[in-house]
Amino acid sequence: MVTFQELNDLRLGKLQAAVTDWQAMIDKLVKVADGGNGQVSAADMDRKAKAADWKGLNATVTKDFVTVTAREFDDVVTVARSVHTILSGAHTKLTKHKADLADAVSRAAKKNIYVNDKGVVNAALPSPQAAGDAKIEPPTQAEIDAVAKEISTILTAAGETDSTAATALRFHAKDKHGFESNGFKSFDAAQKSIDDSDELIALGKLDPSRITNEQLERFNALLKAHPNDPVFAERVALGLGPEGTLKFFAGAVDLDSWENRDGGGTGTREAREERMKLLGTLEKQLGTTLATASHSNSEGMEAWKERVVALGGEDVGNGKGTSQTRVYGFQAMSNLMRHGTYEAGFLNDYGNALVKFEKERTGDVRDPGPGGKRREDVLPWDKLPSYAKIDQLHYGENNDAGTDPMTGFMKALAHNPDAATEFFSSTDPQDNAQHVLKDRKPFNDVVPDSMGYGKSASDYKGPNASYEATGDALVAAATGVDPDDRSARPVEHTGQHRQVLDSSLKYLAQRGDDFPAEMRDDMAIVLTNHGDVVHHSASALADDPKDARLLERDELLEVSKQISRDQNAYGMLNEGLNQEIVRDIRENNADDPKETLLRAGGTVGFLEQARYQALVTDKDDPTWDAKWMYHGFGSIMNFVPGVGDIAQRGVDAVTYEWQQQEQKRIDTIQQQENEKTFVGRERQLQALADTWIRANPDHGSSRFVITGEINGAAYDANSRVKGLKGGG
Repeated sequence: MVTFQELNDLRLGKLQAAVTDWQAMIDKLVKVADGGNGQVSAADMDRKAKAADWKGLNATVTKDFVTVTAREFDDVVTVARSVHTILSGAHTKLTKHKADLADAVSRAAKKNIYVNDKGVVNAALPSPQAAGDAKIEPPTQAEIDAVAKEISTILTAAGETDSTAATALRFHAKDKHGFESNGFKSFDAAQKSIDDSDELIALGKLDPSRITNEQLERFNALLKAHPNDPVFAERVALGLGPEGTLKFFAGAVDLDSWENRDGGGTGTREAREERMKLLGTLEKQLGTTLATASHSNSEGMEAWKERVVALGGEDVGNGKGTSQTRVYGFQAMSNLMRHGTYEAGFLNDYGNALVKFEKERTGDVRDPGPGGKRREDVLPWDKLPSYAKIDQLHYGENNDAGTDPMTGFMKALAHNPDAATEFFSSTDPQDNAQHVLKDRKPFNDVVPDSMGYGKSASDYKGPNASYEATGDALVAAATGVDPDDRSARPVEHTGQHRQVLDSSLKYLAQRGDDFPAEMRDDMAIVLTNHGDVVHHSASALADDPKDARLLERDELLEVSKQISRDQNAYGMLNEGLNQEIVRDIRENNADDPKETLLRAGGTVGFLEQARYQALVTDKDDPTWDAKWMYHGFGSIMNFVPGVGDIAQRGVDAVTYEWQQQEQKRIDTIQQQENEKTFVGRERQLQALADTWIRANPDHGSSRFVITGEINGAAYDANSRVKGLKGGG
């Protein structure tokens, strides 16, 4: 609290000098960081480092050192600007507070109200000489009280300004090494961030089973008021602490603890439904806030992230519920991870720890009781008998209970493609792709009440949320595109993207007909996005160890077969590769133009054989509808390189013929004879032949001959593909 005397006697010259000095410091630092007038700068170093052809150790050590150092210069500028903002804002506000105080005292004197040097307000006692013959009206008590209240308000505001400045400066001074990557944009914003985060932290430290719906609503409102506010987010994360964050969330989502707290719950259905809605909002708002905080490289946040990972295998439940259920740190954090974009390094540390924990803790279990059932290869999240499990940890979108932490973690990877690529291509400390795509055992993570009376989670036959989320993460990992970002466009592939493609083909092909149905459309997107190497491999005449572009064709066929078991995924894959085939014909980079024609036929033959094998697999239980229901190009356009109006025109004719004949043959596909495989592809092949003729006007052959050659290539590919192991 600032006293009357402190504000009245305040000298602001030194503070103004500090503001001026910090502005001069910023000007100098900006030149070092960003350059200007041809000067060497950190930004220039960064550009040269990224453009250099680094070899050996320089490819990692030196390049990383330069780029990290350059980023630290940017952090220095960020901190300098933030400090200047704090000091300048404090100077402006304190100047106004002091002026307001002087004005209040002056106006009070005109009403014969005296304020002493301690800020005490009294009625003035005028001297006889001053009064003369005039009648002086003494101030009323109400007027005196009004002056005292005004002065108190000014001093309170000055105290808040002083406190905000001190807290904001301490935010930047808390790290002994390094600089913050975040700062304050304005003094008012700093004051709101600090006040709101303090209020939220106080709510978050209450017993979550006792927090009222009104308090929970306020908690959510405070989070919602600060979207993408890194300072607020970091203060919340550090204020709650790693344990506090996870325990608060785990306790809040335990409805049994809330309903059975001392004194009893409200007991109304409306209150419970309102609580569940608030918990869904809590998960989203708190998760997004923590995602923002995770990008801070401060010492405090680095320690926070390390501790959250360490808490993954520990019980963070509040232990006060009637069921005494266990909630692992992984379960709590993964649900929060569904929202926002978390920092890549944290995601991979977390994911590696999660996979390690699952591999070590998966095993057989026998349920208690004389008739307890023995269950094999059970994940740690599914080991407790049904009566001892918490029913639900997730109250948001998607049809799952949130007790499988892999679901939320996979959604987090999907929102950070770079992190997803790193995770799925990593084989140290373990092969993550093998665990997630092949070895990991699923379980029905559904809310028991959703199954209806007399049924349990084991009766659930719907889509598996973990597989659906894993499919999204795999798409992000292999393509570099967030599948939930409808504005994203394809990125240039790296060696890691290809590594993810190879491992996904390997491990998913090994599953054979156990290939998760939820991931068929996802793999269709992945193969479409890598259409150049898929087309190259599908049309190959033989395996060639010297051909680095060539995929394992056995694996490609098996995965293509599994994709083709779903009508929509089959449509996505075929239309995507139509795009690639036409692009290949148009660009015509082959030594002999006829190669693009024959490769077009080869890929069509490959896809048709995969389709035929899928139909054989599902002959007794076909999954296709009686009507052609493919939804069209919109679902894959974000993942197809080079899509545009001009490029699309040439594909439309090919796709139209393909779709028309798909509709015609849909009723007889189960009775199709293998030798008649291409009856339904002839018009597509004709359209491709016409496309090739337009791209090669000097080909010197008739339309009949060209069409015959592409048809022959398709038939040859069909015979050749039969010899591959996939699907057979």
